[in-house]
Amino acid sequence: MARPGKQGGRQYTEAEVRAILERALRDAQTREVGHDELVAAAEEIGISRAAIEAASRDIELVRGEEEARAAIVARRRKGFRSHLFSFVVVNAFLFAVNALTPGPWWFFWPLLGWGLGLAFHARAALSSDVSPRQIRREIARSAERARREELRRLKEQRRAEHLERKQRLERSAEELGHAVEEGVATMLSRIAQEIRGSVPPAPAEDAARKQRIAPLDADDAESEALGEDEAERAARRGRGRR
Repeated sequence: MARPGKQGGRQYTEAEVRAILERALRDAQTREVGHDELVAAAEEIGISRAAIEAASRDIELVRGEEEARAAIVARRRKGFRSHLFSFVVVNAFLFAVNALTPGPWWFFWPLLGWGLGLAFHARAALSSDVSPRQIRREIARSAERARREELRRLKEQRRAEHLERKQRLERSAEELGHAVEEGVATMLSRIAQEIRGSVPPAPAEDAARKQRIAPLDADDAESEALGEDEAERAARRGRGRR
């Protein structure tokens, strides 16, 4: 086994470094590596941050072109499958109509004409050749879709935040209303208790005075009735003398 000092003094060419890194990445456990981790690992072996940034931009550009090419090819083949399905259904219907009606066979004429167009479509759809112009257009279209998706996400996020603020305000207003109602009810209850406590009860002398006044009122009524009787008798005596 070699000593660590001798191991640390080894020198590698650029091709050997690339081969070692590729083999190490291939043998390592598969996982996604963040940009900061990649920059830190590159700086440990003497690669500058600017070189890593430039290389990452190139990789992202290549990745974008590959994704655009794959999207274009997938869309072409999807369109061809739809075209093929329509071709089979329509021509099967035409064959059934031609077979069930008397007369010469004519269904193969639209079959041949449409089949020629389908063959050209298949040639273009099954090919993996994509022009740089189509790739640029697809990248621009993807960027526009991503921008619209980001705007939609931000709009939904703002709408959700606005709704959450509105719900918080409604809950706060409801809690404040309950607190005000409880406070008003408590205050009115205390005022009612104070009013009931400030009114003095009827003393016992009032009851006794009422009892004394009642017989006096009865005597006055009786004496008044006697006076009226005496006045009436006197009036009668005066008339008798006449």
